Amino acid sequence: MFSLIAARSRQFTSYLMFTEDYVQRTLYISSRGLSRAGLVVLAFSLLNVVFSLYGTLLWALDSPGYIFRASNATVSDYQSQRNSDPPYILQMSLDRGQLPATTKKLPQIIGAELFNPGLNYTLTGKVSNSHGLPTTTAPTREDGVGARIWLDDEGFSVSPDTNSMIPYTDNLNTTLFNTCVRFTQGLAVWNCTFNNAAAVTLIEKQQTGLPEVHWTDSTDKVLDSRYIRPNRMDNIWVSVGVGGGSALMNQVFTVTKKKKRHTFSQLTLKVTMVTSPGVLFAKDEVTDIVQRTWSSNETEQRDPLVGRIIQGIMSAQDQNASYEFGFNAPDNDNKTALQSQWGYLTAETDCAGSPPASGVPGFFGQVDTAAVMITRGLGATRSNISAVSLDNDVLDWLRENAETIESLLVARAYSSSIDPTLVQISVEKLMVAMSRLQLALSCLALFLALVGWLGLMTLADSHWASTLFANLIHATSEPSKVNPGYITRSPNLSLVPAGKKRMLAVDGRVVTVADPAPVPMQPMRSPEHYPGEIKGHTYTGAYPMAYQEPNAGRQALLYGYDQGFSNER
Repeated sequence: MFSLIAARSRQFTSYLMFTEDYVQRTLYISSRGLSRAGLVVLAFSLLNVVFSLYGTLLWALDSPGYIFRASNATVSDYQSQRNSDPPYILQMSLDRGQLPATTKKLPQIIGAELFNPGLNYTLTGKVSNSHGLPTTTAPTREDGVGARIWLDDEGFSVSPDTNSMIPYTDNLNTTLFNTCVRFTQGLAVWNCTFNNAAAVTLIEKQQTGLPEVHWTDSTDKVLDSRYIRPNRMDNIWVSVGVGGGSALMNQVFTVTKKKKRHTFSQLTLKVTMVTSPGVLFAKDEVTDIVQRTWSSNETEQRDPLVGRIIQGIMSAQDQNASYEFGFNAPDNDNKTALQSQWGYLTAETDCAGSPPASGVPGFFGQVDTAAVMITRGLGATRSNISAVSLDNDVLDWLRENAETIESLLVARAYSSSIDPTLVQISVEKLMVAMSRLQLALSCLALFLALVGWLGLMTLADSHWASTLFANLIHATSEPSKVNPGYITRSPNLSLVPAGKKRMLAVDGRVVTVADPAPVPMQPMRSPEHYPGEIKGHTYTGAYPMAYQEPNAGRQALLYGYDQGFSNER
């Protein structure tokens, strides 16, 4: 735009001033005063300052700030930023007043500390299953066993704790439990009333939610199975899973036999009401907690088995005895094993001791706990009121978010212990926002530049669109070229010593100035008859420094004319 205005104003010197610094422009303006040439340079110098702050101007008019732009990646894509030792145990405490906020923060809670600080990521809960869907085999036996997930034809299987209903005591009434516990056709059900001395072990020692691994049928028949127990050094389920108190435990673990590794997800909900000795449980409270833990559906809560459980608990309380009811069954095409258990336990002791363990050690495979999350805040730890022991809002929230929690925990387990290349995360990077106004102003600048470029091409010759370098080379080294332009083969510009001064030379020939010679064919008329603009009053040329003449370096030869010198060599 500046070049176009300078061309229409016939101010070639002002046009050249645009490439100079502010000091030279100031000197030029002061030397020209309030002339058109000085005003053109002054106006565009001020405008250039404004345009140099155009980006700041955009922010001044509209400042939308910054936004986060999310992109999907895998955990392995950011291997260098991963935490080398992420914790495998997570804890979450629920507050009924903060449940909506907790829902939004679940990806951050479960995905915490997988990477070093500095990476803004979110765990998506998506794990690519590159090995296909999990497969199971047909049960190798059904009599005498409950619900299991069968993994090979040797009896390798995983199940909930098969003997969770049986107290481990020396004086166990095996006849009673053999009668009240039934294992048949891959199912198990029990309905047992027993003395309080046997309940001590169930309350104080037996942990809730222990997965059981059965390596083969032969070892299983001699009760040689293995439990995946929490590490007492860092896993609080060692204490939370025993005795009173309500809590939720989600766990992802792997079981490896030979060259095959299987990954499992486990959910255990433990709900308790506690009362003081001599203070009996009210039937309404027992009914409420049994119904709510049975189902959230009111129709299903009227199942006859619910009434049977309530009656068994109240009957055991009247007899000063302990009671358990439960069942397990396969689900999801034998890929899931479900187990539910209700009980009324009263602790009494007969001071009996336990015999030492016996057996022959053997290695069948390996089990690993990849991720564990323990959720507390389900209710008061010591209360005989159902609504206080188990907050219904919290229970409903757990049911609604069970799948989300499971998928996120599985993703964490794969990320930290199994295969991080399969885990997808969302990475957010901070970027400058651009509003519609900023976009319009940016397009306006592009439009004005395009208009100026087209106007310069159509309304002015190429001298006004070329730099001083291009005009200089055109005048001195390109006699056959009509208009200046881009130089494909740039000549060598140098400074040639001439006494105490230095002369500008093009390919070794000094550039000098001289008065223009009259053109013979040009009629002697006033300039206004010629539409072409006269850019100056001197012509430039270059000639070799090959003679000794007092005016050497101060004259130039016009192209097409010959001149001789008396001292020419």
